[in-house]
Amino acid sequence: MSLQRFPHVPGLLFDPTYFAPPECAGLLAHSLRLYERLEVAVGEGGASEQAHIPQPAYVRSADHNLASEERFVRVALSEAQGRTIRAEYFPRYGEDGHSLGYFQRDANLPDFVRDELVPGVHGLVASEGLVTPEQELTWKLTANFYRRANGRVAGFPFHVDIPSNGVVTMILNVQREALFQIAKGGAVTDIMLPVGALLLLSGESRYEWKHRVLPSEAPSGRAGHPVERVSLVLGYQ
Repeated sequence: MSLQRFPHVPGLLFDPTYFAPPECAGLLAHSLRLYERLEVAVGEGGASEQAHIPQPAYVRSADHNLASEERFVRVALSEAQGRTIRAEYFPRYGEDGHSLGYFQRDANLPDFVRDELVPGVHGLVASEGLVTPEQELTWKLTANFYRRANGRVAGFPFHVDIPSNGVVTMILNVQREALFQIAKGGAVTDIMLPVGALLLLSGESRYEWKHRVLPSEAPSGRAGHPVERVSLVLGYQ
């Protein structure tokens, strides 16, 4: 596997065809079911809590940035073989139309992520020398669900992932093409993320550059499932 590099953005790696279409279809089906289960869990009750999400000063702008305070609900979901996983679910995160599920530590990963995603990405980061093949890692998953809002498919404002998300950010795009931007100072780099892409931020690109996903045009015709785009983001400690 040969990953694309961006010399002016240290630590940024890109594979536009990491997943084959059948793999994406399977991951998407699992992800949409996960979204439905999270929504049901929230509807069954549970008080929302406020999360403080600190952002460095260089992320903030007058017109487009992630707020520092978001609200979430703690949920528990049942997986196979009697396993219970726990997550923090943000019904609205950053922008209207964006929901986010945060799963911390291996014991709370959904089955399909633990079994179908983690082994492959562990091998990838090992092949890049970021970890050793036998190194034990503690994984975190952020599942992003984007719906229609104001006539467009929602995006994700400029932000830097908080340190507890892991030492790398691996964005796995499993539904609908999206425009990703990464910026530092006056330099902005656009990367189109096709379905099946993997984008990995490590080192400087992970900690010193802010990034976002822009809203996109909603497909014509009547919407089917309320979620129009899914990205799965993995990190590890």
